[in-house]
Amino acid sequence: MKHLPASRTREDVLLLAVLAVLSFLPLALLPGGAPLRTAVLTVDGEVRREIPLTTHRGRETLTVETDAGSNTVTIDGNTIAVTDADCPDRICVKTGAISRRGEVIACLPHRLLIEIR
Repeated sequence: MKHLPASRTREDVLLLAVLAVLSFLPLALLPGGAPLRTAVLTVDGEVRREIPLTTHRGRETLTVETDAGSNTVTIDGNTIAVTDADCPDRICVKTGAISRRGEVIACLPHRLLIEIR
């Protein structure tokens, strides 16, 4: 039985190159190849601020004031947390930092909700 040598035509090489480039396209479209994540801060159902966590760098602290009290929110890199609150139970502080889509921090006495979308 006679074996024919495998030959690559210019079209074969071009097709492989195009497929290789297309396989990296999702990495080029999103920073770090990760899905975009945004922390949405709402008070009493009203959006107060949207923070892009995927591209956030450094540490930032902000105070969210409501009629019922205040919360200190800290954004550190791509995580967000309530680090201090003057509510009685402080469940929002005990929740800790969140960074994944679908995670939520809630301060019911202050009607504060932080959601990762």
